[in-house]
Amino acid sequence: MKLFKRLFKGLLIFLIVFCIAAIVYMIQWKEAPTVIKQPKKETRQTRLPAVTPQVEKKAPVKEKPAQPAKEKEKIVISKIEKIPAPLRQIAIIIDDIGYDLGPVRELMKIDADITFSILPLCSHSHEAAEMLHNAKKETLLHLPMEPNSYPREKPGNGALFTDMNDKELLYQLDKDLASVPFISGVNNHMGSKFMGDEEKLTLIFNRLKKRNLFFIDSRTTSNTKASAASEKVGLQLASRKIFLDNSRDYDQIYKKLIDIAENTGAGDVSPIIIIGHPYPETIRAIKNAAAVLRQKGVLVVPASKLIKEKAASGSS
Repeated sequence: MKLFKRLFKGLLIFLIVFCIAAIVYMIQWKEAPTVIKQPKKETRQTRLPAVTPQVEKKAPVKEKPAQPAKEKEKIVISKIEKIPAPLRQIAIIIDDIGYDLGPVRELMKIDADITFSILPLCSHSHEAAEMLHNAKKETLLHLPMEPNSYPREKPGNGALFTDMNDKELLYQLDKDLASVPFISGVNNHMGSKFMGDEEKLTLIFNRLKKRNLFFIDSRTTSNTKASAASEKVGLQLASRKIFLDNSRDYDQIYKKLIDIAENTGAGDVSPIIIIGHPYPETIRAIKNAAAVLRQKGVLVVPASKLIKEKAASGSS
């Protein structure tokens, strides 16, 4: 019996130890997975917010504030539409550019598409051409020609004279063209005598035609043969209508510009080519009249625009 009791007691102790060991093992086995699974659940939860921006992009919440912006855009557009469309186009050409760059800079500040006509072979001819080209302003070659008053009045460097032969004329013309890059056309400086020589003009116009340039007759003489010569070679031609500053008087120059605006309001919408010079009075008058011209429906455009529209309409 004693042996049996010892065996039973030993078996009982073994069973108790076994059970305790089993419980400890089970506790460890259950806790370990929880430690491993928790990070996995956390990583999945942290990845979920990365997907949420896609939902936010699709959500119409951000589109609703855009509606007032569209309404503002409509208001701005309606204001622009209320501004009257231009009724008349004019070109303002400023001659005699090439001596001083100061007036050129002042003219460039004016809110208008002024056209600049540059004399050849002057101290700042090439520099002015480059400066205006970079500013996207239209330029012409202001081609010197013999006046009736020569030699009392001299046309300056690069002038064409009626006693030159064809070879001399073309050589001088090419030299003048090379000294003023980026030009779209040509107008005459002086030239009351040369412009009356149809044969000489035809020679010059033929070369300009080959260079894909147009010509604007400054109308320094009523005896001009520009129209006849241009028809012979098919050169695009237009003529000056108004000289702004024969008199360097600010009030008179300003009045000429305001008269154009008032005549436009009265129904005269024909295009006009105007020529002036880089005088302080002229610059100030154009600057002060620019806003009035716009308000009256007068738009200042590059000279080439009037030439192209004239050619498209087939007008003479």
